[in-house]
Formats: sequence, structure tokens, C-alpha cells
Amino acid sequence: MFTVTLLTNPETPVLDRVTVESLRNAWGGGEVLWLHPGVAAEFPVPTLPANRWEVWQGLQTLRIDMAVQASEGRRKALLIADMDSTMIRQECIDELADEAGVGAFVAQITARAMNGDLEFEAALRDRVALLQGLPETVISRVLHDRITLMPGGPVLLATMKAHGAYAALVSGGFTAFTAAIAARLGFDEHRANTLLVRDA
Repeated sequence: MFTVTLLTNPETPVLDRVTVESLRNAWGGGEVLWLHPGVAAEFPVPTLPANRWEVWQGLQTLRIDMAVQASEGRRKALLIADMDSTMIRQECIDELADEAGVGAFVAQITARAMNGDLEFEAALRDRVALLQGLPETVISRVLHDRITLMPGGPVLLATMKAHGAYAALVSGGFTAFTAAIAARLGFDEHRANTLLVRDA
């Protein structure tokens, strides 16, 4: 037995009954359970659908995502979530760089590193070097003024925690940010790089 989950961005709830029930009927699925009207629904299917990737591609054009997983053992006991551009909308190092006046340059390095064009550690060192001279207070200012949570992140974490899961927040960025975001969202622990601050 497998479970098909259809979901979309809560800010644009485009998941409709016709789409869900059409797919359920095509795959010989069971009763639909709406997890959140317009946003998320699921139903069981007896076998793994052979055309699931083609269906997934079609749903992407409608701004609907789909997951098909074995029903047994699908409730997870561990959540490891990336922070930057996953649990929050921003890349923290890019926001710090913007404060230093080198935002566009650092954003280019970040994009190249994320695309695999640059070795991560070297790219991180290069970006951090450009932050030299920033006061330590800029971290709290960036957290307060620039960092926003990704829609769905708080609900994901709250749901996992309600079912007894252990949650860890990880980042290729800095503990000064992961500590604050982990505390805000209720993660059990966080891991990231330590940003060294030196007196001028």
C-alpha cells in the first residue's frame, strides 16, 4: 500500500477537489483525506503508480507538488532541515554581505557554490572575508529586519514535533543565525559554522 500526497503553497492554495479526485480515480485509490483545504490532501493506492513521474511533471505546471511513499513507516521520527532558503526565505550570508555593501558580488558566489561550480568551503571563506569590518550588532539587525520564515516551515516543524519527532536545523551558514531560528521555531538542536568575531 502507498500513500499519495498532493500539496501546494499555502499562500496560493490551488489544490482543488476535481484534480485530487481525478487522480485518485485514475490510480484506483481509496478515500481522500483533506489535510488542509486547497493546500494538501492524500489518499491510499494499492500499488506504486507506474506513471507517477509523468503525473508529477504535469502537476508542477499547475503549481502542485506530489509525493508517493510506502504507507508503512511513512511517519518519520527525525527531521533534519536546512535553514537558508528552506526554513527561512533568505540566505543569511547574502544578507550580511548586503549590509557590508558587497551583496551582489557575494550573491553571485553563493549561486555558483550552490550550483556546484565552486568548492563549498573555499566559497564560504571567500564570502566571509568580504564581511570584514562589519560590527557584531549587524547579526541581530539582519535577524530582526531581513529574515522571514518560509511559509509552511512552522507548520511542518509543529506537526513533526506533535508526533514525537526529533528536529535538527542545519546550515552551511552560521550558528548566530541557526541558534535564533532554531529557538524561534522549536528545533531540538542546530548545527552550523561558528563565525569568529574579533575586536578591531
